[in-house]
Amino acid sequence: MISRREVMTAGVMGTLATANPSAIEAIQSDVQVLKDGFSKVEDALKDLRSATDALRGNSMNSGGVGDVKAKIALFAKQSGRFPEFLDIGVGVFYDVYDWHVRHTQQITISRVADNRIMIMFMFTQLIVRWENEMNYVGVPY
Repeated sequence: MISRREVMTAGVMGTLATANPSAIEAIQSDVQVLKDGFSKVEDALKDLRSATDALRGNSMNSGGVGDVKAKIALFAKQSGRFPEFLDIGVGVFYDVYDWHVRHTQQITISRVADNRIMIMFMFTQLIVRWENEMNYVGVPY
C-alpha cells in the first residue's frame, strides 16, 4: 500500500508541493526564459522564411498562392469544375499579386458592389476579405 507521504513527495508535483517559494519562483523564471528563447527562435525562422521566399522561383506552391491552388484543386476534384469565387485575406492577395508580377501575367482587378476588391487568378475570382486574418483562404464557391 502506498502512503500519503509517498504520493505527495513523488514526481515533479510532489517536489513543487514541498519546495520553498524561492525554488518555485526559480523554476517559473526558468520556464519564462525558455518561452522567450523559443519565441525568438520562431521569429528568426519566420524572418528567414520571408527572406528566402523570393528564391523559390517559378513555383505555384510558395506562400498564399500554394494555399489558393490547393483549395481550387480540391474543389475541382470534387465538383468537376473550377470555382467561381474564393475568399482570401489581404496577405494572400499580395502573394497572388506578386505572383502575377513575377510571372508577367495580366493582372485583372475589379471592385464589386459591396466595395470589395477581386483579383482574377486562373479561372477563379479571389475576393479580398479585410476582416479576416492576413493568410485566410476560405472555401471556394
